[in-house]
Amino acid sequence: MPLKIESIKVAGTKYDGRAKLSEDQRQAIRILAREGYSQRKLASMFNVSKRLIQSIITPPIRTPAKKRTKEYWAEIKKRYRDRKNNLYKSGKIQFKKK
Repeated sequence: MPLKIESIKVAGTKYDGRAKLSEDQRQAIRILAREGYSQRKLASMFNVSKRLIQSIITPPIRTPAKKRTKEYWAEIKKRYRDRKNNLYKSGKIQFKKK
């Protein structure tokens, strides 16, 4: 017997994770934006969010995360534990009983 979840359709809803625009449509958005169309107008023309239009026109620049050494993280943990220990000793925090 199939699960009930199998009969629920996601395609066409706001939870549909597939691409909403083809590459040709994305190119058209870039061209129309250069010609002076507003982002709001483009969003309504292509039936997508204004945020998607913004990310097509000016794609976000993602910088790679900094690689930290084990010593760096050990020092961070040590400072955190020392701070927590000082707060406990001064009576500002207490152990919670389960």
